[in-house]
Parts: sequence; structure tokens; C-alpha cells
Amino acid sequence: ASVEAVLQRYENAPPQEREGMVAELREAMMAASSASAEAALATPPAAATVAETPPVPQIQQQEPPMEPTMGFPTEYAVTKPEEEAVPAPTGSYEDLALAATTLDATTVSSLISSGLEMDETTTDAAFRAIVNAVDRAEALDQPLSGDIPVMLHHVFDADMKHLLTREKETTNVTCMMPEQAGANRIGMNYIFDDSAHKDLPLEEGRRCEGGTCCDKCSRNIFPTFASQAETSFDAYPELTGLTFNDLADVSAATILQFTRLIERVRRTIAHEYGLPLKTILPLQAYSRKYVAGSIQQGGGGGEGDFVTLHTDEATHDGYHYSCVLYLSTQGEDFEGGNFVFNDPDPNAKKTKNAYFDPDDPDAKIEKVSSFDEDDDYNEVEYATLAEEIRKAGRVFTPYGPSRGAAVIFSSGWENMHEVEQITAGTRYCVPCFFTTCPVPDAAYDQMVQGKPKTNEDIADDWLHLLLAHRKEDAHESLGRVKELLMKWHYICAPLSEH
Repeated sequence: ASVEAVLQRYENAPPQEREGMVAELREAMMAASSASAEAALATPPAAATVAETPPVPQIQQQEPPMEPTMGFPTEYAVTKPEEEAVPAPTGSYEDLALAATTLDATTVSSLISSGLEMDETTTDAAFRAIVNAVDRAEALDQPLSGDIPVMLHHVFDADMKHLLTREKETTNVTCMMPEQAGANRIGMNYIFDDSAHKDLPLEEGRRCEGGTCCDKCSRNIFPTFASQAETSFDAYPELTGLTFNDLADVSAATILQFTRLIERVRRTIAHEYGLPLKTILPLQAYSRKYVAGSIQQGGGGGEGDFVTLHTDEATHDGYHYSCVLYLSTQGEDFEGGNFVFNDPDPNAKKTKNAYFDPDDPDAKIEKVSSFDEDDDYNEVEYATLAEEIRKAGRVFTPYGPSRGAAVIFSSGWENMHEVEQITAGTRYCVPCFFTTCPVPDAAYDQMVQGKPKTNEDIADDWLHLLLAHRKEDAHESLGRVKELLMKWHYICAPLSEH
């Protein structure tokens, strides 16, 4: 609390008075962090240690494993190339914490290069200082400093290192795509009947249209992808309904926090699938609200109380990797609403209980039960029949959402999924979809300001594309979001990684 108070006075003070406040701020931070600092200096793995390759979390396979599985080494998803040893740090953890919270980007960069790392407390304090600096610049109608994107990049780097120390459950699955020769055999059933989606003839392989995907596919569950503070509606109220298309009335804190979470997902995808970070771009990300008893109106961002069985890459051929980040908890905020992977049962045999025969779509197949259209029946009986049809020959893997958890997976037909009906309450989440389709250089040439060449250019892009808080018509908004997504890597990664 004392650190926050001193830091607030420091940030509100005019520049000529800040130099005299540095000693007071340093003393407050040293007193608050003395215990963690001593531990950090005493043991190599702590916050003030020499940077090393992050510890490799153990991948936990679901039991029993579903066949067929990929069979590639389980350490694949978390293996990183060996790095050269770095020299001993040239400063202390207190120096790094002070520099981070006062946005001294030059000192932070130097200390991190020497081997120090920001722990989670320092990372969050740095992020809050960035938010305050952005708010102050907007209030004074000033441009953003080039130090802002530098500090954001350090926050993103630290976030990823922290995530690699947390629990993760990975299931490797065989990549699947529609049979090229048989994709049209289902005809209009597949297009107009959502229940026929599961009957599309598939073959092994990764379609990844227009992009360059990893040839391995998987499902990853992170129970603590984000902290409770990072997903707080009290701190970030607009998270309940955020879209990049309408940011005029969204606080800088919420915009920056939302961007921080999406960037964490992007970096996780690059890490899990061994892809260069610059080849992965978000194609869509928004907050989604599910309300019990409601019917969805409009597109994917509209309210509803369930999501039918689908494949993300079938929805949009540019969706190559997917994530759902949860902002509420099942059993506390809502009931029902499981996220469910829906797979063919490898042990199922074709019987009269088959609803659809992909080898003979025109054949008359007996129904799951002896239901006759002329018989008297009630809704319960009909619902039971529909559920039998839905489950015939399928294996369901449900996941009960909790706030801060995330599910990240390859977007192909190996990962068909659905959301079961919400029976009570409201369920919030952030679906986001990423592509590996490259952006043509000509697209950047057509922009008013193309690829950034300096940190000041990056700061201008942050301001223009995310933080301007200006009213826009639909055409202006569409153009800005398109430019934002194409430039995402350039504004969220340091110049050295462009």
C-alpha cells in the first residue's frame, strides 16, 4: 500500500519534482520487497536470477488416451532451443523493480539483458504504471512516449515466462480434414443441418488453407492462464462486451489488458506448436456473453445460451488456431455451459443406430429408436430421441469453465466442439482465432503509416489503432481494425523481432 501511495504521488508530480522523490520511492519498494528480494538473491530460480530456459512443465495426457493419437514426443510442445549462458546480473532486483514501476525502459532493458527477470508482482506494477502513463498522455493530449511499447514488450515477455511455470494439460490428437474426393457427398445436408457436421467424411491431414501450420494437432487446457486480478470486471468492466470495432468508450486499462491477454495467447500458440511468432496473427477476438434462456441474434458475438457442434476452420478457412479464455466460473456464475470436444468413437460399429451413413448418404437408415411420426409423443420423449441421435457413435470430452482458465487448440476438424446449454446465470468468455496466412507487403505499403521503424512509430500505432478513444463510423472502424490485426506483431513485439 505504501508503494502504491508513493508511486501515485510520483506519477502525479511534475517532472521537475520527480527527481527528489526517487529516494523515497526506492525505500518504499525495498521495504515492501525485501523478503522476496532476499529469496531471489539466494536461490537461482527466483525472480532475481540469471535468465535460463524456463522449466519444462510436464504434459499430462488424458486417461485413457483417445485413439488415434499423434505419437510425436510429448516434450515437443514445450521444448525450446538451448540458449547461451548469460553473464551474472549487473544490478539488483530492487533496481529492476524501481525502473519498471517508473517506466525507465532503458534501465529495465539493460537489467533484463544482464540476466534479471521481472516477477509477477513487478510485472503487474509495471503494467499499472503503463496504464497511468497512457491515461496521463491522453488527458494532456500528448503523444505516447517510445518507452511505452518497450515496457509493454517486457510485460508480454514476462507474462509468457510466468505462464510456462503453471499447470497445463495437453492431449495430442491426429490432425483431420475433409476428404477431398468425398467432401461433396453429404451435399446440402452438411451445409444446412448442423447435426450433420459430425458426419462429414474426414481423412488425416492439416488443411491450413493459405497458411503454414504445424503438422501436429492438440488440445491444451491452462487452468490458470490468467489471474483473478487480470479478469476482474471491477478493474476492467468493459471486458463483459469488448470488441476491437468499438473502443471509443472503453478505458485504456481495459483495452491494454485485453490486448495483453490476446498477445499471451498468440505467444502460447507459437510456443506450443513450434511456430515463429511473427507468422501468427489474430484474425478475430471479442468478449462473448451467454445468457440462460436467450436465443442468439446475429453473429458469433451475439447473446445465446449454447453453441452448436462446429469446427472453427470450417467456419472461416483462415482460422488455424483457436482459444477460449474464460471470464466466469461454472457453479458460481452460471450452471451448465460445458465446453465439449465431440469426437468419433473409435470403437463404434455401424449398426441400425447410425443416424447417417457417409458411405451411402442416400440410403434409408433406421432411426435410433422405434419412433413413428404417427405415434403420440411428448417433448421429453422427443428430446430423449434427439439426444440419442447426437450421442450415437461419439465420444464427448467436457470441460467445466472457470475464471482465468483457457483452452487452446488447433482449429481443424480434429477438434470439433460445442457449448452445452446454459441452464442458469451468465457465462462470459473471450473466443479468439489466429491465422498463419501471411500479410502481403503491398498491404503495408497502402497504409498511411506502414511498418513501424522506431519505438516512437510503434507508440503512434498503439495510440492510433487502439487508444485514440475517437468516434468512428462503420467504415472507419473496419479499416482501423483491419490495420490493427495486420500490424499486430509489429506493435506487440520489439523492433529486433520484426
